[in-house]
Amino acid sequence: MSKIYYIYGVMNAGKSTELLQIDHNYLSNNMQTLLLKSSVDTRHSAVEIVSRLGLRKKALQLDDSTVDHIIELIKQNNYACILIDESQFLSSNTIWKLSDVCDEFSIPMMFFGLKTDYMGHLFEGSKTLLEIADNYRELKTVCWCGKKATMILLEGENGQIIKFGNSIHIGDSEYHSVCRKHWKAGQVRPNH
Repeated sequence: MSKIYYIYGVMNAGKSTELLQIDHNYLSNNMQTLLLKSSVDTRHSAVEIVSRLGLRKKALQLDDSTVDHIIELIKQNNYACILIDESQFLSSNTIWKLSDVCDEFSIPMMFFGLKTDYMGHLFEGSKTLLEIADNYRELKTVCWCGKKATMILLEGENGQIIKFGNSIHIGDSEYHSVCRKHWKAGQVRPNH
């Protein structure tokens, strides 16, 4: 039986970079992969997985409206692995449908994404993956204080910390990965 893997971490932990490295490893062994990304994430490209290191590769958009088409594509091809970026934005329905394909066709699926939003709440996709994945792995990075970063702060235009609002807020430099202590304090950098 193939497995569902959930690889999660805070912003800037290297999730997309690792996904692209895994894709490279499969391809260098002449195994075909399928790269997918949530259609919600259009930060750098709507049709590419882009890492902060500058790596990028074409991917198909995944959401409730495309999942059935993608499942047919998977059934018609001989993929060795399915790699999915920004999985926190996926619906529970989409993840469950992909899990059926994983189980029926024995194709491993690796989901990469955030665990919680800037308010400290699980995303729908993250919650579902924590409930059903066979394997979990956290990619780690550090807070500005040197401790392990486990939370994300959202900094507004005027430097204020935002802790309420829409769970989905697409961005990049306004997010800061911090430890729980500095998330509670709303502190994105040392006070001088």
